[in-house]
Amino acid sequence: MNNNYYRFSVTSEDTAFNIPVEITFDMGGRNDGIVQFETDILQDLINGIDDFETTRFANKEYSQTPNVTDINYEFYFLDSTVSVTAATSNDWAVDYDNATFTDPELYYFANSFKGSFFKLDFYDTKTNENQKAYFSVILPTQQGQTRVGFLGPLNNQTQVNVKKPKFKLDYTGSDKEGFFIYWLKETDFINITEFYMTAKFFNAKTGQFVRFMNEPQSTFSANNKFNFNKSQYFYYKVELDFANFEYQVYKEIPQQNQAPVLQRVGDSVNVIKWYEYGNP
Repeated sequence: MNNNYYRFSVTSEDTAFNIPVEITFDMGGRNDGIVQFETDILQDLINGIDDFETTRFANKEYSQTPNVTDINYEFYFLDSTVSVTAATSNDWAVDYDNATFTDPELYYFANSFKGSFFKLDFYDTKTNENQKAYFSVILPTQQGQTRVGFLGPLNNQTQVNVKKPKFKLDYTGSDKEGFFIYWLKETDFINITEFYMTAKFFNAKTGQFVRFMNEPQSTFSANNKFNFNKSQYFYYKVELDFANFEYQVYKEIPQQNQAPVLQRVGDSVNVIKWYEYGNP
Protein backbone atom coordinates (compact mmCIF):
# COMPACT_ATOMS: atom_id res chain seq x y z
CA MET A 1 0.00 0.00 0.00
CA ASN A 2 1.36 3.40 -0.99
CA ASN A 3 0.82 6.53 1.07
CA ASN A 4 1.11 9.83 -0.80
CA TYR A 5 1.54 13.06 1.20
CA TYR A 6 0.94 16.53 -0.15
CA ARG A 7 1.63 19.94 1.54
CA PHE A 8 -0.40 23.02 0.62
CA SER A 9 0.21 26.67 1.55
CA VAL A 10 -3.12 28.37 2.03
CA THR A 11 -3.64 32.09 2.54
CA SER A 12 -6.69 33.95 3.67
CA GLU A 13 -7.30 35.05 0.09
CA ASP A 14 -7.44 31.51 -1.40
CA THR A 15 -10.94 30.20 -1.94
CA ALA A 16 -10.03 26.82 -3.61
CA PHE A 17 -7.08 24.58 -4.34
CA ASN A 18 -6.41 21.57 -6.60
CA ILE A 19 -5.49 18.10 -5.31
CA PRO A 20 -3.33 16.27 -7.97
CA VAL A 21 -4.94 12.81 -7.75
CA GLU A 22 -5.31 10.74 -10.97
CA ILE A 23 -8.93 9.64 -11.31
CA THR A 24 -9.07 8.74 -15.04
CA PHE A 25 -9.60 5.09 -16.13
CA ASP A 26 -7.00 3.22 -18.22
CA MET A 27 -9.02 2.37 -21.35
CA GLY A 28 -6.19 2.87 -23.81
CA GLY A 29 -5.76 -0.03 -26.25
CA ARG A 30 -8.86 -1.93 -25.21
CA ASN A 31 -10.55 -1.45 -28.55
CA ASP A 32 -7.51 -2.91 -30.31
CA GLY A 33 -7.75 -5.99 -28.10
CA ILE A 34 -11.37 -6.56 -29.08
CA VAL A 35 -10.50 -6.34 -32.77
CA GLN A 36 -7.70 -8.90 -32.34
CA PHE A 37 -10.02 -11.21 -30.42
CA GLU A 38 -12.58 -11.07 -33.24
CA THR A 39 -9.85 -11.84 -35.79
CA ASP A 40 -8.62 -14.87 -33.83
CA ILE A 41 -12.13 -16.31 -33.48
CA LEU A 42 -12.83 -15.80 -37.18
CA GLN A 43 -9.62 -17.58 -38.18
CA ASP A 44 -10.48 -20.51 -35.89
CA LEU A 45 -13.91 -20.82 -37.51
CA ILE A 46 -12.71 -20.78 -41.11
CA ASN A 47 -9.42 -22.64 -40.53
CA GLY A 48 -7.62 -19.79 -42.15
CA ILE A 49 -4.12 -20.84 -41.10
CA ASP A 50 -4.27 -24.67 -41.23
CA ASP A 51 -4.16 -26.49 -44.56
CA PHE A 52 -6.12 -29.76 -44.31
CA GLU A 53 -6.20 -30.49 -48.04
CA THR A 54 -5.50 -34.14 -48.80
CA THR A 55 -3.94 -35.70 -51.86
CA ARG A 56 -3.25 -39.21 -53.04
CA PHE A 57 0.10 -40.97 -52.84
CA ALA A 58 0.82 -43.74 -55.37
CA ASN A 59 3.22 -46.64 -55.02
CA LYS A 60 6.61 -45.59 -56.41
CA GLU A 61 7.89 -47.49 -59.43
CA TYR A 62 10.53 -50.13 -58.75
CA SER A 63 14.14 -49.39 -59.67
CA GLN A 64 14.71 -52.94 -60.92
CA THR A 65 11.57 -52.82 -63.11
CA PRO A 66 10.98 -49.23 -64.31
CA ASN A 67 7.43 -48.09 -65.03
CA VAL A 68 6.04 -50.90 -62.86
CA THR A 69 4.01 -49.44 -59.98
CA ASP A 70 1.66 -52.23 -58.86
CA ILE A 71 1.61 -53.26 -55.22
CA ASN A 72 1.03 -56.89 -54.25
CA TYR A 73 -0.51 -58.34 -51.09
CA GLU A 74 -0.99 -61.96 -50.04
CA PHE A 75 -3.01 -62.91 -46.98
CA TYR A 76 -2.34 -66.35 -45.51
CA PHE A 77 -5.09 -67.84 -43.36
CA LEU A 78 -4.34 -70.55 -40.80
CA ASP A 79 -6.20 -73.81 -41.22
CA SER A 80 -8.95 -73.58 -38.61
CA THR A 81 -8.62 -77.31 -37.80
CA VAL A 82 -4.93 -76.98 -36.81
CA SER A 83 -3.64 -75.69 -33.49
CA VAL A 84 -1.15 -72.85 -33.87
CA THR A 85 1.25 -74.62 -31.51
CA ALA A 86 1.38 -77.62 -33.86
CA ALA A 87 1.10 -75.75 -37.15
CA THR A 88 3.79 -75.78 -39.82
CA SER A 89 4.28 -73.19 -42.54
CA ASN A 90 2.14 -75.33 -44.89
CA ASP A 91 -0.89 -74.79 -42.65
CA TRP A 92 -1.11 -71.14 -43.72
CA ALA A 93 -2.59 -70.73 -47.20
CA VAL A 94 -3.75 -67.94 -49.51
CA ASP A 95 -7.27 -69.33 -49.43
CA TYR A 96 -10.56 -68.17 -47.97
CA ASP A 97 -11.40 -71.83 -47.27
CA ASN A 98 -9.16 -71.54 -44.19
CA ALA A 99 -11.37 -68.64 -43.09
CA THR A 100 -14.37 -71.06 -43.12
CA PHE A 101 -15.81 -69.89 -46.47
CA THR A 102 -16.99 -72.55 -48.93
CA ASP A 103 -16.57 -72.45 -52.70
CA PRO A 104 -20.31 -71.79 -53.30
CA GLU A 105 -20.18 -68.85 -50.85
CA LEU A 106 -17.18 -67.45 -52.71
CA TYR A 107 -18.60 -68.01 -56.17
CA TYR A 108 -22.05 -66.57 -55.46
CA PHE A 109 -20.65 -63.78 -53.26
CA ALA A 110 -22.74 -64.67 -50.25
CA ASN A 111 -23.50 -61.72 -47.97
CA SER A 112 -21.15 -63.14 -45.36
CA PHE A 113 -18.30 -63.07 -47.87
CA LYS A 114 -19.28 -59.82 -49.57
CA GLY A 115 -19.46 -58.08 -46.19
CA SER A 116 -15.96 -59.21 -45.20
CA PHE A 117 -12.90 -57.02 -45.81
CA PHE A 118 -9.24 -56.44 -45.02
CA LYS A 119 -8.34 -53.35 -43.02
CA LEU A 120 -4.86 -51.80 -43.13
CA ASP A 121 -4.25 -49.37 -40.26
CA PHE A 122 -1.44 -46.80 -40.30
CA TYR A 123 0.19 -45.70 -37.03
CA ASP A 124 2.81 -43.07 -36.23
CA THR A 125 4.87 -45.56 -34.22
CA LYS A 126 5.00 -49.32 -33.63
CA THR A 127 5.07 -48.88 -29.86
CA ASN A 128 1.63 -49.90 -28.58
CA GLU A 129 1.77 -47.78 -25.44
CA ASN A 130 1.76 -44.39 -27.17
CA GLN A 131 0.88 -44.97 -30.83
CA LYS A 132 -1.87 -43.13 -32.69
CA ALA A 133 -3.84 -44.46 -35.66
CA TYR A 134 -4.10 -41.80 -38.36
CA PHE A 135 -5.92 -43.48 -41.26
CA SER A 136 -6.98 -46.83 -42.70
CA VAL A 137 -7.17 -48.48 -46.11
CA ILE A 138 -9.90 -51.02 -46.91
CA LEU A 139 -9.39 -53.93 -49.32
CA PRO A 140 -12.78 -55.46 -50.21
CA THR A 141 -13.09 -59.16 -50.89
CA GLN A 142 -14.70 -58.39 -54.27
CA GLN A 143 -11.17 -57.58 -55.45
CA GLY A 144 -8.33 -60.05 -55.80
CA GLN A 145 -7.16 -62.84 -58.02
CA THR A 146 -8.92 -66.18 -58.49
CA ARG A 147 -8.34 -69.90 -58.15
CA VAL A 148 -10.24 -72.95 -59.36
CA GLY A 149 -13.23 -73.90 -57.21
CA PHE A 150 -15.90 -76.57 -57.41
CA LEU A 151 -19.68 -76.49 -57.29
CA GLY A 152 -22.20 -79.32 -57.04
CA PRO A 153 -22.11 -82.87 -55.64
CA LEU A 154 -18.83 -84.77 -55.46
CA ASN A 155 -19.76 -87.09 -58.33
CA ASN A 156 -20.80 -84.26 -60.65
CA GLN A 157 -18.82 -81.12 -59.85
CA THR A 158 -18.42 -78.05 -62.01
CA GLN A 159 -15.20 -76.06 -62.08
CA VAL A 160 -15.53 -72.34 -61.47
CA ASN A 161 -13.24 -69.43 -60.62
CA VAL A 162 -13.51 -68.10 -57.08
CA LYS A 163 -11.70 -65.29 -55.30
CA LYS A 164 -8.57 -65.78 -53.25
CA PRO A 165 -6.86 -63.25 -50.90
CA LYS A 166 -4.11 -62.26 -53.33
CA PHE A 167 -4.22 -58.65 -54.52
CA LYS A 168 -2.39 -56.88 -57.33
CA LEU A 169 -3.37 -53.20 -57.11
CA ASP A 170 -2.44 -50.47 -59.58
CA TYR A 171 -3.59 -47.29 -61.34
CA THR A 172 -5.55 -49.24 -63.94
CA GLY A 173 -7.58 -52.41 -64.04
CA SER A 174 -10.44 -53.63 -61.93
CA ASP A 175 -8.42 -53.77 -58.69
CA LYS A 176 -7.61 -50.15 -57.81
CA GLU A 177 -9.22 -49.70 -54.42
CA GLY A 178 -6.50 -49.62 -51.76
CA PHE A 179 -3.72 -48.75 -54.21
CA PHE A 180 -3.63 -45.07 -53.25
CA ILE A 181 -2.87 -43.66 -49.82
CA TYR A 182 -4.77 -40.44 -49.08
CA TRP A 183 -2.98 -38.10 -46.69
CA LEU A 184 -2.41 -34.41 -46.00
CA LYS A 185 -0.81 -32.56 -48.89
CA GLU A 186 1.29 -30.31 -46.67
CA THR A 187 3.34 -31.10 -43.55
CA ASP A 188 2.64 -27.77 -41.83
CA PHE A 189 -0.09 -29.14 -39.57
CA ILE A 190 1.17 -32.71 -38.98
CA ASN A 191 4.73 -33.41 -40.00
CA ILE A 192 4.75 -37.19 -40.42
CA THR A 193 6.53 -38.91 -43.30
CA GLU A 194 6.70 -42.46 -41.90
CA PHE A 195 3.91 -44.79 -40.84
CA TYR A 196 3.69 -48.36 -39.57
CA MET A 197 1.06 -50.54 -41.23
CA THR A 198 -0.85 -53.38 -39.60
CA ALA A 199 -3.48 -55.68 -41.09
CA LYS A 200 -6.77 -57.17 -39.91
CA PHE A 201 -9.53 -59.17 -41.58
CA PHE A 202 -13.17 -58.73 -40.65
CA ASN A 203 -14.98 -62.02 -41.17
CA ALA A 204 -18.66 -61.19 -41.56
CA LYS A 205 -19.48 -64.89 -41.27
CA THR A 206 -18.17 -65.07 -37.72
CA GLY A 207 -18.44 -61.37 -36.84
CA GLN A 208 -14.83 -61.27 -35.68
CA PHE A 209 -11.60 -59.51 -36.60
CA VAL A 210 -8.47 -61.56 -37.27
CA ARG A 211 -5.04 -60.00 -36.86
CA PHE A 212 -2.08 -60.65 -39.17
CA MET A 213 1.72 -60.82 -38.82
CA ASN A 214 4.55 -60.49 -41.34
CA GLU A 215 5.83 -64.00 -40.48
CA PRO A 216 3.98 -67.23 -39.62
CA GLN A 217 4.16 -68.32 -35.99
CA SER A 218 5.70 -71.60 -37.11
CA THR A 219 8.90 -69.54 -37.52
CA PHE A 220 9.26 -69.34 -33.75
CA SER A 221 10.28 -72.02 -31.29
CA ALA A 222 7.68 -73.79 -29.19
CA ASN A 223 8.24 -71.44 -26.23
CA ASN A 224 7.96 -68.31 -28.36
CA LYS A 225 4.78 -68.89 -30.38
CA PHE A 226 3.13 -66.02 -28.48
CA ASN A 227 6.13 -64.46 -26.75
CA PHE A 228 7.91 -62.50 -29.46
CA ASN A 229 8.71 -58.91 -30.39
CA LYS A 230 5.30 -57.53 -31.40
CA SER A 231 6.75 -54.30 -32.78
CA GLN A 232 8.86 -56.30 -35.21
CA TYR A 233 6.38 -58.88 -36.48
CA PHE A 234 3.06 -56.99 -36.63
CA TYR A 235 4.15 -54.12 -38.89
CA TYR A 236 5.47 -53.02 -42.26
CA LYS A 237 7.03 -49.59 -42.60
CA VAL A 238 5.59 -47.06 -45.07
CA GLU A 239 7.50 -43.96 -46.18
CA LEU A 240 5.83 -41.01 -47.91
CA ASP A 241 7.61 -38.87 -50.49
CA PHE A 242 5.97 -35.42 -50.42
CA ALA A 243 8.03 -34.13 -53.35
CA ASN A 244 6.53 -36.67 -55.77
CA PHE A 245 3.46 -37.78 -53.76
CA GLU A 246 4.55 -41.41 -53.73
CA TYR A 247 5.02 -44.07 -51.07
CA GLN A 248 7.19 -47.13 -50.54
CA VAL A 249 6.61 -50.13 -48.26
CA TYR A 250 9.47 -51.79 -46.38
CA LYS A 251 9.95 -54.85 -44.24
CA GLU A 252 12.39 -54.38 -41.39
CA ILE A 253 14.93 -57.22 -41.36
CA PRO A 254 16.41 -57.52 -37.84
CA GLN A 255 20.19 -57.44 -37.39
CA GLN A 256 21.99 -58.55 -34.26
CA ASN A 257 23.18 -55.54 -32.25
CA GLN A 258 22.42 -53.25 -35.19
CA ALA A 259 19.56 -51.26 -36.63
CA PRO A 260 17.24 -53.33 -38.87
CA VAL A 261 17.81 -53.35 -42.61
CA LEU A 262 14.95 -52.04 -44.74
CA GLN A 263 13.90 -54.29 -47.63
CA ARG A 264 11.43 -52.79 -50.05
CA VAL A 265 8.43 -55.03 -50.64
CA GLY A 266 5.29 -54.95 -52.75
CA ASP A 267 6.46 -56.08 -56.19
CA SER A 268 5.54 -59.44 -57.69
CA VAL A 269 8.68 -61.07 -56.26
CA ASN A 270 8.88 -59.51 -52.80
CA VAL A 271 5.17 -59.60 -52.04
CA ILE A 272 3.74 -58.01 -48.89
CA LYS A 273 2.83 -61.19 -47.04
CA TRP A 274 0.46 -61.28 -44.07
CA TYR A 275 -0.04 -64.39 -41.92
CA GLU A 276 -3.00 -64.92 -39.63
CA TYR A 277 -2.06 -64.61 -35.97
CA GLY A 278 -3.31 -67.46 -33.81
CA ASN A 279 -4.30 -66.38 -30.33
CA PRO A 280 -3.13 -68.49 -27.40
